[in-house]
Amino acid sequence: MQESITPGSRERQTDQVGTAPERLWPRPAAPPGPGDAPLPALTELDLAVVNALQIQPRAPWSLVGEVLGVDAATVARRWKRLSDSGTAWVDGYWPPADDGQVRAQVEIVTEADRSWEIGRIIAHDPETMSVKHTSGARDLLAIVWAYDMDGLVDYIGGRIAGLSGVRLTRTHVITGAPFEGSRWRLRSLSAGQRARLAPPAAPARPEPVTAVDRRIAVALGEDGRMPLAELARRAGTSVATVGRRVRRLVGSGQFVLRCSLARPLTGWPVSVVYFASVPAEHLDAATASLRTLPELRLCTVTAGPHNLILDVWLRGVPEVHTLEAHLVQELAHLRFRVDDRVMVLRTEKNVGRVLDRRGRSLRAVPMELPEALT
Repeated sequence: MQESITPGSRERQTDQVGTAPERLWPRPAAPPGPGDAPLPALTELDLAVVNALQIQPRAPWSLVGEVLGVDAATVARRWKRLSDSGTAWVDGYWPPADDGQVRAQVEIVTEADRSWEIGRIIAHDPETMSVKHTSGARDLLAIVWAYDMDGLVDYIGGRIAGLSGVRLTRTHVITGAPFEGSRWRLRSLSAGQRARLAPPAAPARPEPVTAVDRRIAVALGEDGRMPLAELARRAGTSVATVGRRVRRLVGSGQFVLRCSLARPLTGWPVSVVYFASVPAEHLDAATASLRTLPELRLCTVTAGPHNLILDVWLRGVPEVHTLEAHLVQELAHLRFRVDDRVMVLRTEKNVGRVLDRRGRSLRAVPMELPEALT
């Protein structure tokens, strides 16, 4: 019986620094403004709309309005205000899977005055999915990907380690992701409302990913609610084909759509990463229990000194140690331990989305390399 938890590498050191080849990684333009404008105050209806799209990101406004008890024009107008301001957004991405791609958590140690610039630079690389500025023994924690191990070595060793100001990198190859952020939910809707929004249980069988699929993925990474006609234009195919491919990709789990909200507005403003370990024979049992943790945003299984890296959201700073103590106690029979913990000082990028300092979306960076789209 699955237990439930309730609230309560490789190293590379560089002595000589330089710049990456311009033809492979051109330096991005200056980032947008500092994002000092205050976040808007959200109403209960705003939060309900976000919660509805977390459950079914491409739900028609008629369905969302019916479930929430308002007209479709009202929910569409609320969403436009949220999305135009970058406060909330729907996007899409390829999840960690046995698809030939390789992903890794990368710790980056920098010179004291370079971490913010380096974080901004790699946030504009397609190969970097997420970038966090952190406390503790590393300055940055990034999730990166490549099509194979050689590509991973080239990107981390050539691009990241080659940036001026990078002193050291540690790589933790991801071997699994039992829980990721698309499963996290606000708690604004009733059980009955959630059930009415749940998509039909008709999982599709995975099919080989084509260049058309990858063009669709890039477009949905920019706007997960992009109309089919625009998707078809961007993908260079018919509306019927693009509709069928989106249903197939999402229904099979090959492609994930997600509705996100600027973190300070979620009620869980503090972000923490735990580097944890559990004996290999207890790994499945530990991840099954961790999946029930309300604070959990991401759980990756890694090949390195810590075989679990947990990204959690908390309601306050004092909960950093409270939650850690709770986890260690609840999973003591599995010999679970937390080896290190870091506070996230700022999230520069999250799953392909560059953020401002308030957590609003500034722009999407396509998580595909150009050669895969032809």
